Amino acid sequence: MSDCDEAKKKLQAIWDDPPANAPNIDDDGDASWGPVVLCAAITWDDFQGWLNRNEGRVRRWVFEPLADGTGKGRVVLYSISSVVHSKTAGRIATAIRDQVARTGNDFDLLDTVDLATDPTCRTGNHGQEPDMCIYPAGLAVGGAVLEAADNHAYPNVIVEIAYKNDDLDRLRAKLGRWMHNTSVQVAIGIKINAVNANRTAILCQRGQPNQEVAFGHPRLPPLAISFPLALIYTGVAMPPALAALANPQISIDLIALRTFIDGILLEEAAAH
Repeated sequence: MSDCDEAKKKLQAIWDDPPANAPNIDDDGDASWGPVVLCAAITWDDFQGWLNRNEGRVRRWVFEPLADGTGKGRVVLYSISSVVHSKTAGRIATAIRDQVARTGNDFDLLDTVDLATDPTCRTGNHGQEPDMCIYPAGLAVGGAVLEAADNHAYPNVIVEIAYKNDDLDRLRAKLGRWMHNTSVQVAIGIKINAVNANRTAILCQRGQPNQEVAFGHPRLPPLAISFPLALIYTGVAMPPALAALANPQISIDLIALRTFIDGILLEEAAAH
């Protein structure tokens, strides 16, 4: 493995660099500095071993397979873990959980939905961690519920945030991997441009066409993405308070989310 501290320094330098200084512009018109390579060639098993020994040292990594036939991959990072990522992902995940409780009119329903950050997951020949995810309480590997890694199940709902140095096409590809040969039911991605007010929400639902909604300024309400609440509980029994309801939907208000993101970006700018 390369020097983890050196990789983190490079990521911090990207984070601190104004978008106008970026060496490249991506296909969506956003600033791009390119990947930081943590490791140029390593097997998935060896990388998992390294992660287990270095828990928490790096986040937001992606294991990308090499095309040399060795079965190895490289580990790359595009951005540090930031308050922009964590607060935006947390806002979406808690909004989903809160809607579950409101829909069933039962505060105890909060205990039937578990939120988690960055579990290690294998997605085909790639590996990745979500910014945030949602499991129904009691979800376990078996039957249609597949193993993500280390005998833990794939989450039913994934939330990914792409901000500085994370481009929209890469977000689309990452969401696609979450849906391919996994038991993930819903994958939500939010792209926040660093150079302008463009914002994009993507919702992938198993068996349905993707929803992709531009929600940056000056787009007007209403703007939302939605999915059936029942998908949160795939693989476990639906709680009694929800079982009799007629296909309730979870909806994310993108105008409210845009306002929330604007506030985070103002705080982040003030911190610099």
